Amino acid sequence: MSDKNTKILIIASAVALLLSGLILYKVFDAQGYSEHRANGYVNYKVNDYVEVIPMVFNNYSDFYNNINVSKVNIKNIDNDITNEFYEKEEEIIGYIDAYYNEANIFNGYVPVSTVSSIVKKQVNETVLSVYYELNFDLDEDKYYNSKKTYILTTNIDLGTNKLLSNDELLSKYDYSKKYIAEKIFEEDVLLSEGEVVIDKNTNISLTKKDVERKKNNYVERIVDEFDNIIKMYIDSNSLVLIYDKRELKNIFFDNEFTTDIKIRYLK
Repeated sequence: MSDKNTKILIIASAVALLLSGLILYKVFDAQGYSEHRANGYVNYKVNDYVEVIPMVFNNYSDFYNNINVSKVNIKNIDNDITNEFYEKEEEIIGYIDAYYNEANIFNGYVPVSTVSSIVKKQVNETVLSVYYELNFDLDEDKYYNSKKTYILTTNIDLGTNKLLSNDELLSKYDYSKKYIAEKIFEEDVLLSEGEVVIDKNTNISLTKKDVERKKNNYVERIVDEFDNIIKMYIDSNSLVLIYDKRELKNIFFDNEFTTDIKIRYLK
């Protein structure tokens, strides 16, 4: 091969490599990839997957003093994975209308109720975690339990395109449901000295010692109800548990409890 042909071949090869590199960069960038970390993982851009959209509500001002609510839009992920989150999000946002319709507003009523939302989103390694919280502070004269909080979470492995269950998240962080249930029993179910509650099944009054004697039964019940009462998401490098202490206690006791949201970081 002549020197001229050799030079042409080298230049053509270089151009082809350059074009291939540009094409690959565009493909990865479009899918949410960015620069490589030193540890070999690839960063995912959370904004390529989640956007927070402010909502506009009309015709509610005669009951709500303020509505500051956004909704979450999850992008570039299969609908089969996101549908459950969307359905639950639509359901709890629908409570804005439901509480409005229940209010029985009269002429001259001064609106005091408020609604607000909180959204947290992050990608940890390959896991996209989304936390959505909707808070109602309703008129105490119209609602006995006037403070209401609704929480949704979703955890999606972007590497495998899979929705992660609570069991899979716990396994990832080397925790078990039983271990967590025991901690929750000690901190949120076991009574304080002098406290008395009514057993939900027997209507018998219980003291701290009564509850303590049946610890194993309570722990087993928490494990059984785990997925119904506990939400999880990842914040930085910690697995976070969120649950309503009122909802937890209502499993066991027939007393009136107020909303008490607990957020537990597992290291």
